[in-house]
Amino acid sequence: TKEKCKYITLLAKDRMVLSEVGSKESGILISPAKWVNMMRTELDAGSWKVIAEARESGTVGIYRPSGHAHTTLVNKILAKIPAKDILWEAPQKSQQVWFIKQIGANVNLGNIAAEEVIPLETLRLGLRGDTFFQYLPEEVAEKLRQVNPKA
Repeated sequence: TKEKCKYITLLAKDRMVLSEVGSKESGILISPAKWVNMMRTELDAGSWKVIAEARESGTVGIYRPSGHAHTTLVNKILAKIPAKDILWEAPQKSQQVWFIKQIGANVNLGNIAAEEVIPLETLRLGLRGDTFFQYLPEEVAEKLRQVNPKA
């Protein structure tokens, strides 16, 4: 909203501002174009990063009620807004893995429980099975996949 952006602009003069986009309520659908517009407007107003809402449950906003990423929405956002400007709420391990695989180890993730910070870092470093193959040279990963087809 215009009022929200006024506050962002005012606060950004002296502070680092993070603003949040999306809804905390299930059942409220926001079109990808509106997500992009809200994010762009808030970044232009002075937000350092915009947070893509998912709630602590990880079942609203950028996620489906099942907890799976709303891939079409995320891809449409990333087509218009640089990943470096977005902090993706990802409270579930599967969501963290998905974003690391899509955007890379340095993806901005939020809504991480304190006891999950070290496990998340091991995912980022490829020290867990979920992301291990991302960090191997392709020819090595391919050979290992032939030995273990599930990899």
